[in-house]
Amino acid sequence: MNGPDQIWTEAVRTLEQGKPFALATIINVRGSTPREVGAKMLIRDDGQFGTIGGGCGEAEVFRKARVLLEDGGAARIAEVDLTGDFDQEEIGTCGGIMDVFIGLWSPGRDLALARRLADAVRTSHPAALLTLVEPGRAAEAPLGARAVIEPSLHDQPIPIALAPDARARIAQRAAASRPSLLEIDNDGSLRSVTHLESNGSPRVFVDPIVGAQRLIVAGAGHIAQPLASLGSMLGFHVTVIDDRAAFANRERFPGADQLVVKPFASAVASLLLDRDCYLVSVTRGHAYDEEVVRAALATDCGFIGMIGSRRRVRAMLERLAERGVAPDKLEQVHAPLGVDIGAETPEEIAVAIIAEIIRERRIGVRDQFNLGMKVGRLKQSR
Repeated sequence: MNGPDQIWTEAVRTLEQGKPFALATIINVRGSTPREVGAKMLIRDDGQFGTIGGGCGEAEVFRKARVLLEDGGAARIAEVDLTGDFDQEEIGTCGGIMDVFIGLWSPGRDLALARRLADAVRTSHPAALLTLVEPGRAAEAPLGARAVIEPSLHDQPIPIALAPDARARIAQRAAASRPSLLEIDNDGSLRSVTHLESNGSPRVFVDPIVGAQRLIVAGAGHIAQPLASLGSMLGFHVTVIDDRAAFANRERFPGADQLVVKPFASAVASLLLDRDCYLVSVTRGHAYDEEVVRAALATDCGFIGMIGSRRRVRAMLERLAERGVAPDKLEQVHAPLGVDIGAETPEEIAVAIIAEIIRERRIGVRDQFNLGMKVGRLKQSR
């Protein structure tokens, strides 16, 4: 799986081998498209790494990137129109338009920058790649000029003149989770844009670095096995925890990146969970699930989920509320967990859970029935 956390590692590996590459990044979309803003594809003379959606649209970008790679020319924006009726074998499933920025990366100029990006991924350190995608009146910087932006650093080198407050906003965007296409007004201030029609103003694309996303499966039973396999398939760093070595072992989880055998609460605390972590509790009992969820709520874990019936989850959340867990914390819990597809077998339940994780990761949509948000009303209705 060529996940978003692997593209910069591959970029470093390529540049360290003395090979240039072209990087294609979706910077804007209109309508329905196969990939979202920020999706990337690395193009080398021996092929590609990553994808921006496949099909004829990707093939078109690949061809343009290869031309750029061979000629060593200037960066460019490719408009990929998927709205037409394509009379060919490779037909996209979507009907929108993607604006794809294609820039050339070379070993001598860009290796240090790529290493900073790869390190940010590896350590889940907030940072962003800033790229000038429309010079406009900014004659001092060429199309494709780029820099790494970190929110913790001040007076960072940026390839375009910005007002102080605009520089601060750029730094704030480096800690965000979603990419942004920004226009720079005459006074140096910033505003978000969703179109590429030039009006003479410079535009930059701020692309936050996504840390290595981790899937933590608490409980090593029947559901955990297909869940771990699906997580690996989707590019997650998979950790399985259980207090029984007879269950959390390599024989049962050959593809897991990490196995932790210790009591659940201490295992969760030892993992240093952050916003790029997705924790799912599928233990063998209610008490263990409660232990896992309570420990996870004390961290910065980005996604906390637990399977179980509505009655079971309702009771657990009420107990946590009675023990002093704040309502805003309980609202973070995804429970009951899993998109409703009528799942019954362990494998089907794992698919339903992964589906909810994907939905949360991609579009941030939650089910209307969110028990965490109902805890306050439950107490009032007794």
